[in-house]
Amino acid sequence: MALTRQKIVDTALEILRSYGLADLSMRRLARDLGVQPGALYWHVKNKQELLVVLAERILEPVKVGDAGGDPDGAVRRSAQDLRAALLAVRDGSDVVSLAQALAPESLTPLSGLAALLTESGLSELHAHWGAKSLTHYILGAVAEEQTRAELARSGLLEPGPDSDTDGEEFLFGVNTLLAGLEVHRTR
Repeated sequence: MALTRQKIVDTALEILRSYGLADLSMRRLARDLGVQPGALYWHVKNKQELLVVLAERILEPVKVGDAGGDPDGAVRRSAQDLRAALLAVRDGSDVVSLAQALAPESLTPLSGLAALLTESGLSELHAHWGAKSLTHYILGAVAEEQTRAELARSGLLEPGPDSDTDGEEFLFGVNTLLAGLEVHRTR
């Protein structure tokens, strides 16, 4: 089978899901694909580009759509969908955080938050800042959840009871941010 960009991304995502970001190197990826490392660079410029493509793939299931008259509700749903997408991939939050720093404009679901916040009555500037704050909160909250899970898997942290409150705690944080943004609304 010929090496393609799609095959490279699929294999990189498999490595990420199975072993985490620390084990995702171009050398490891080439070995798993049965090619020389140089062959990868015909399809992806460098590891940074690969991470941006992986972040896009991780966020692919998230659709930030029409608010239907309830922009705050749409932000809540989007935040929960983002959390779910990030939790579905080992170190998903770390990968998306790196991609956010490298190419923030390529992560459509994250930039979609600003459009929803503008629709809620915030100026474009405040909507941008609010979306950035929400993004930082979402990525940080999920990174903490994923770190706790990894430490428990490694035996470095006593596994706690499966917490049904993680989602509630997360939503509390989203609601708190939305309440704080309320004072900046112009309508």
